[in-house]
Amino acid sequence: MKNDKFRLIIMAILTVMVLAVAALYAFEVIGEKETNLGAIIIPVIVVLFMVFFIRKRYKDVKEGMPMEDERSKKVLMQASAASFQFSLYWLLAVSLFEPFFARVLFDVQKLDASQTVGGGIAGMAIFFFIFWLYYDKKGKLI
Repeated sequence: MKNDKFRLIIMAILTVMVLAVAALYAFEVIGEKETNLGAIIIPVIVVLFMVFFIRKRYKDVKEGMPMEDERSKKVLMQASAASFQFSLYWLLAVSLFEPFFARVLFDVQKLDASQTVGGGIAGMAIFFFIFWLYYDKKGKLI
């Protein structure tokens, strides 16, 4: 129980640090012509997911439940497996429709490496969060 609270505190501190670094980077590049929005958006998405995750775990620990039990491990396992498979298709879609994403999102001819990697990571994080929510709300797991 005490170990769970310590882990939550460490996770919260790391989340705040990620948000602080993203904010500092955003203030640094606001006036520049070539702003890499992926470097700002991806950490913000991760922080939002972590805030949701930490709040849920905090409520569980506050009620006396363990931070990780067999069901939560199974939820993470199934969400990871499903998001991995969907992420492969997401990465394939990013590579196949790269001119479309470049034109619509960034108004350029081609995506550079950081934009492509940022879009891939953002998609993976979103898929994981969606599947985690689905399996967490689902009653019985296989």
